[in-house]
Amino acid sequence: MSVTFALLLLLSLATSDLDPCYDPGGRARFCLPPVTQLARGSSPACPQACALPAGDGPGAPCNGSLTLDLDGPFLLTAVSLRFCTPGPPALILSAAWALGGPWRPLWRRPPWPGALGGPERVAFRSPPGQKARLAARYLRVEFGGRAGLAAAGVRGRCQCHGHAARCAARARPPRCRCRHHTAGPGCESCRPSHRDRPWRPATPQHPHPCLPCSCNQHARRCRFNAELFRLSGGRSGGVCERCRHHTAGRHCHYCRPGFWRDPSQSITSRKACRACQCHPIGATGGTCNQTSGQCSCKLGVTGLTCNRCGPGYQQSRSPRMPCQRIPEATTTLATTPRASSSDPQCQNYCNVSDTRVHMSLQRYCQQEYVVRAQVLAAEEAVVGSAWRRLAVRVLTVYKQQARPVRPGSQEAWVPRADLACGCLRLRPGTDYLLLGGAAAGGPDPARLVLDRRGLALPWRPRWARPLRRLQREERAGGCLGLRPPTPNPKSQHELGPQN
Repeated sequence: MSVTFALLLLLSLATSDLDPCYDPGGRARFCLPPVTQLARGSSPACPQACALPAGDGPGAPCNGSLTLDLDGPFLLTAVSLRFCTPGPPALILSAAWALGGPWRPLWRRPPWPGALGGPERVAFRSPPGQKARLAARYLRVEFGGRAGLAAAGVRGRCQCHGHAARCAARARPPRCRCRHHTAGPGCESCRPSHRDRPWRPATPQHPHPCLPCSCNQHARRCRFNAELFRLSGGRSGGVCERCRHHTAGRHCHYCRPGFWRDPSQSITSRKACRACQCHPIGATGGTCNQTSGQCSCKLGVTGLTCNRCGPGYQQSRSPRMPCQRIPEATTTLATTPRASSSDPQCQNYCNVSDTRVHMSLQRYCQQEYVVRAQVLAAEEAVVGSAWRRLAVRVLTVYKQQARPVRPGSQEAWVPRADLACGCLRLRPGTDYLLLGGAAAGGPDPARLVLDRRGLALPWRPRWARPLRRLQREERAGGCLGLRPPTPNPKSQHELGPQN
């Protein structure tokens, strides 16, 4: 039994190696099925009226025709005719694709002659080799004169367009055993998974095999798009259909909504796309970023799946806003005075002013800078141990002296001790009027310095007009000769109440 199995295996391998549609290297090549007998036709008996008369009389004419149905398209190679008497004076051979359709006289296409005379038997043959290109399903023989047709035979091969070497000719219609990833009774189309290029018949110069679509092993079908093929310069026109494994796209190369691309898996893997694990309450929906898997979170919610509250927020009982902002006392950048009042080092440390601010021309002129800025965030990075870095966006510059202050995002330095004692209480996202006195010597001379000698007042729109007026007076020379004012932390000021 084992010897028989081995012989069968070797025989199958030898047969596969001898496939005429592929060369020894496995490359496709032009191939044709063998020539077979396609049809035979005969008359029941030769009519007596067609026999030659004994004398020289005219005799009876015997005009007739015979139509053969080949039951499928074939490449014709030979047609043989046998007559009741030798020498038919007229003979026309025609072919057609469909019964009732236009007949094509074969005498117009060499080597088929139009009117022949000759012996009792007549045979028509196409050129040998691969030059036979006459394909037909119906064949008609028309003859005239004093002759009758006794029999007709047709030989040819299945019309497989150069993509098959074998054919079930007895099947009706005949079916080719297609190669080159083609399909159909006559290999006239590409297989559903190999439609990256248009179908073409094979030629001895080029086999034109059908090429597979690039679907990353996620689809079994594709369709050909002529416009994409043209735009690609004739390289690729396949569009994958019915992508599986939660993939989508022309090549099934990205994930469907609700899934994201797992970088640890190959694009051809069945697990290349993972489902988004978005929290049903913390996320705004079930979709996530296709690359990172990050879900779209509600306000104040953070995390890859939106499953926890972000900095400055705490959990609430509302499913619409699961995270609420923490009260102001714990979101400021500095500790509150109540928390630091017990520290002896903070006693009388801060320059605490009243809730009303008076901005006279003299006070305005003695400030190093007067700007309107928005506090963005406080960074944890420190320089040494005495300073903390603060990100601000300068909106309007009213005054500056030695240090140029330009609008836009930049950094400011705040002494850590001033924050610890609660001298400055700044909230991210809030606009402030920042006033600074003489420079306190920050770690970077090119940056703003906010310390206890300055002021950070929540911005009020009504302050813009008096500040512009003081700015014009300064440019007109109003600050010349003014001395620094005497510090009076409890003075009343003319910008008005903050609230």
